[in-house]
Amino acid sequence: METANCGCCRDDLPWEGRGTNLDISGCRFSLYPMTDNFVSVILGALEKTDTSAVWSQSDALSTVYRGKLPYVADAVRALFINAWQPEVHMALEGQFSKGCPGDTDGDSLLDREGEAPNRAKIQDRHFPVLCKLALYPMGTGDYIDEIAKVWRMAEAEGLNPKTIHYATRIEGDVQKVFDYLEEVCRLMEQSVPHYILHFTLSVNSPTNEG
Repeated sequence: METANCGCCRDDLPWEGRGTNLDISGCRFSLYPMTDNFVSVILGALEKTDTSAVWSQSDALSTVYRGKLPYVADAVRALFINAWQPEVHMALEGQFSKGCPGDTDGDSLLDREGEAPNRAKIQDRHFPVLCKLALYPMGTGDYIDEIAKVWRMAEAEGLNPKTIHYATRIEGDVQKVFDYLEEVCRLMEQSVPHYILHFTLSVNSPTNEG
């Protein structure tokens, strides 16, 4: 693939000299249960979610998981599913990314092999979700073709994609939506040197769209 000079590796930038060739994917996200007991919902979900296959860190703003893509995606999916409660409006906002020129070799877990640790525990959990996403394929001149490609992927997988201002909206079963997000990340890993996939998931929204 022909790549464009994105200008992100100049020696006058704060991250000059950084970067990694390791297989590190990451997701930074924030979980928002719209309920008075949001602390117990978040902490309960964290207790149920196996994060042994990823490097993780939380602060006052967000949580980040770093490692191999299948395990990062598994941990994010599990946390969201474990936090779900009937009739509680909840949102998760985050971004998957790989290839950032400011990344480093550290703060990662890359020696894990085998099946993702949460898969068997959550694979039979199903509920409908809404999702908006925006994909940013970096360092490539044909970025718009990559965006169109993942839009058609959503259409083929029955996620009813709709173009909205500054994003794409999809909807479907939580398992299918997370499968799709991971598939987009896999495609980008093969297609571009650096990508960001920003997404927002919502369940049990009180908004009447009729």
